[in-house]
Amino acid sequence: MKRTITSLVLLCGISLLSIAQGTKMSREEYIEKYAKLAVQEMQRVGIPASITLAQACLESSNGNSDLSIASNNHFGIKCHSSWQGKRIYHDDDAKGECFRVYDKVYDSYIDHSNFLRNGQRYAFLFEFDKNDFTSWAYGLKRAGYATNPDYPKMLIKIIEDFQLYKYDTMTAEMFDEKDKQKEKEEHAEVVDVEAPASTVEPPKLLENKSIATKRGRKVYKNNGKKYVILQKNESIFAVSKDFGIPMWKLYDVNDFKIGHEISENEIVYLERKALRAESKYQTHKVAEGETFYSIAQLYGIQANRLAKINKATVDSPLRVGTNIFVRKFAFKTE
Repeated sequence: MKRTITSLVLLCGISLLSIAQGTKMSREEYIEKYAKLAVQEMQRVGIPASITLAQACLESSNGNSDLSIASNNHFGIKCHSSWQGKRIYHDDDAKGECFRVYDKVYDSYIDHSNFLRNGQRYAFLFEFDKNDFTSWAYGLKRAGYATNPDYPKMLIKIIEDFQLYKYDTMTAEMFDEKDKQKEKEEHAEVVDVEAPASTVEPPKLLENKSIATKRGRKVYKNNGKKYVILQKNESIFAVSKDFGIPMWKLYDVNDFKIGHEISENEIVYLERKALRAESKYQTHKVAEGETFYSIAQLYGIQANRLAKINKATVDSPLRVGTNIFVRKFAFKTE
């Protein structure tokens, strides 16, 4: 009993200290911090990164729970008879239950993977495809990971709300590339292209008339390429299911970067974009917040191609009010 009380006092003390210091982590921050680790574990043992991240978010309250702060235990794994490491006692389904303690959060992720991989009752989960997070979510409940009857729905909601499924098609090397790209962006020079002002208004993709309807979803066309418009609270995963297009391919043809946040009224192309804008468009005036990526989406052009015809890199910042080319032949010759 003394050991239990001491542990609980420690938990409360650390929790109050973290709140006082204002160190509470948001779910977005948590995902960004541990996504690469979840992907590494997916590559090592085969558990979908989306499932690992969703469980960690839920079980640790995004790294803010008393248990996770005091013990680095981000998956709520209890001691069980096989555990030989450090322990802490915390109220859960019963009072003063024994939970595992880890030196680092990294160790918690490793142990979670091993716990599922080596646990006989979880063996059937590894027969599911790593892209089938729904089966994994319900399988975890069936195997007895959690007692809450809504546990699968809670995991699925986190995965869909934060597009965690995109990590299921990634590799750890992609994160390294992202870090390199971020560093390149920070040192990039602002692009000033000497292009003439446009004589026509840019496309108004939200005002186009639909050309077809599939599963109740309207399909549009821009620059000869089909696209859809995301509705409120809708994810790109829904587009993938409706049109039978793999998630990785949708990210690829839309030039979406790792961690891209989907928003309402966003344009999602269903096929690879063109190499140049329609002939009536020659140049585009850069507005506040626009990038080569967003302008490429507006005109239905491949982002890398758009940057190339402006003699820049795709992540080069653009100066507001300047004009850039959207067709290669628009360059002046000397």
